[in-house]
Order: sequence, then structure tokens, then C-alpha cells
Amino acid sequence: TARTGTEIDKTIIRKKVYLRGFSTSNLKEYTRMFFKDEGCRTLVLNQLEANPNLCTLCSVPLFCWIIFKCFDHFHSTFDSHELPDITVTLTDIFLLMTEVHLNRTQKTNLLKKNTRSQVETYRTSKNILFALSKIAHKGMQKSLFVFDQDEVLSDLSEQDLHLGFLRAVPDYGSCSDQYSYEFLHLTLQSFFTALFLVMEEKVGAKELLHFFMECSTLDTSLFGCLPITWLKNHRATGEDPFRNNEHFHFTNLFLCGLLSKANHKLMRHLVSSASIKKKRKMLLTYFSESMKSHLKGLIRARLKEYKQ
Repeated sequence: TARTGTEIDKTIIRKKVYLRGFSTSNLKEYTRMFFKDEGCRTLVLNQLEANPNLCTLCSVPLFCWIIFKCFDHFHSTFDSHELPDITVTLTDIFLLMTEVHLNRTQKTNLLKKNTRSQVETYRTSKNILFALSKIAHKGMQKSLFVFDQDEVLSDLSEQDLHLGFLRAVPDYGSCSDQYSYEFLHLTLQSFFTALFLVMEEKVGAKELLHFFMECSTLDTSLFGCLPITWLKNHRATGEDPFRNNEHFHFTNLFLCGLLSKANHKLMRHLVSSASIKKKRKMLLTYFSESMKSHLKGLIRARLKEYKQ
């Protein structure tokens, strides 16, 4: 497993291995193989360079393929002269991935055009989405990534499990034949956690901003795309490379994306517009206060030609 916080008894495994994934040169080579059109390939590379979070996920080969398929899908929906204006975000990728999973019962995928719109897909699946987001949020609060079967089935039906958001894993700590469940990827749990914070009307400012407080000052999630060698290799002495808070970081990113004006038309079918605007205002207030605090902490230049 590559999952943060997953504990396996030492008698079962011999060693832990830190997987490096695609290097920068590997990613560029795979991009050349995937996108035959040079113009499209350049656009994708430019967006990855501008979006370190997408770039970080692309270091995982499977995620790289998924993200590239999403890019391919988005580009196919626009005319060639509109391509330079397309900005694909991490939230866009996961909204599309979620839509594809929700349409699995209709035998559709990225290679076959859906018979229903994204809005219709999300609106008709509102209860399933909320149930998944509730499980994800409950686990994220406790840094819990593996869920008991009874806990999962109390909110979801057997049919819902076939959508593919959760996968069964052996319960190493139990003598029974029951399986435990985990989200397909940790970032998917982060996405659904953010979705819960958006969909749950009762969420207040403290709960909405909880995972911002959990994030440390040093943002290690950006290292994978920074060209500075010493910064990419920097790690605090004694720090466990298998433990980090990237899941909180991604939750915050998804929260910002879901509450953005660009996704308002979709989210208003899952929660009231008033609630969305209220939570967006909470975020903006938090960012404003954080920026003011940051600027006050900066060392001011002591030069006569600059006004203090």
C-alpha cells in the first residue's frame, strides 16, 4: 500500500519501500507519447508547470494516465482556437472522475460520451455523494483511512459499493472473514471530505477551516515540482517519510475549488446557494486575515527611499 497512516503488522512485511514514481524527464517523455499533437502537448506541460498539485499527482503513473485522459476529454469539448484559454484544475479532474464513477451503472466512461449531463448526474446521485462524503469526513477527522464493513454499509448499499469509490481490503486485525474498506486513493477521500464540508448545511466556520489549522507551515506537497535539488530532498531529521499531512492539504485545495464561483452552478444542485456563498465568504475572510498576519510578520526594508 502507498497509503498514509495504514498500519500493517511487522510480522507480515519485511520492509517499507519509498516509491519515487515518474521523474521530470519521465513525465515529459510520457506526455510526448500520450499527446501526439505538439500544440496540445505544450498546453498540458504548461499547465502542469503552473499547477504543482497536478504535477505532484502525475508522478504516480496511474494518476498521470487519469489526469491526461481528463485533459484529453476537456480539450475535446472545445474548438482548437479555444484551447489556450482552458485552465484545468485539480477539482475539475476529480469532479470528472466522480462523474465517470457515478455513470458506471450506465456503462459509460471517458471514451464514450455520457447520455446525461454532469449536473443531472450529480443531482440524481446527491444521496450517494453525501453518504460517501460523510464517511470520508469522519475518517479524515481522526486520520482514519480504513473503515469497518458495518460502518460503511450503515450509510451505503451493496450496489453503491460497485460504483468503485471504495475498495475492499483484508482486515488484518480481525479473525472474521469480513472485509474493511478504503477509498480508491487517499486524495479521493480528501475530495469527498471537502464535499461534505460544502454539502453539510450545519458546518460552521470552525469546522470549515479545521484542516487549514492541521496543515504545517512547511508545504512539502510542492517539492515534487520544484527544480531546487536541496529543497526537494530536504526532510527534517528523524521524520517518517510515510507520515505526512498531504491529505489535509488536498482537502483544503478541493474545498477552495468546490466553493469557487466556477463550480457554483454545479454545487447549487447539491446545497443551497446561500450556504455556498456563506462558506465562500468564510474562506475569503480567513485568507484575508492570514495574508494580513503574514505581511505584518515580514521584515521591512530599512532604506530611506522606501516608505515604511
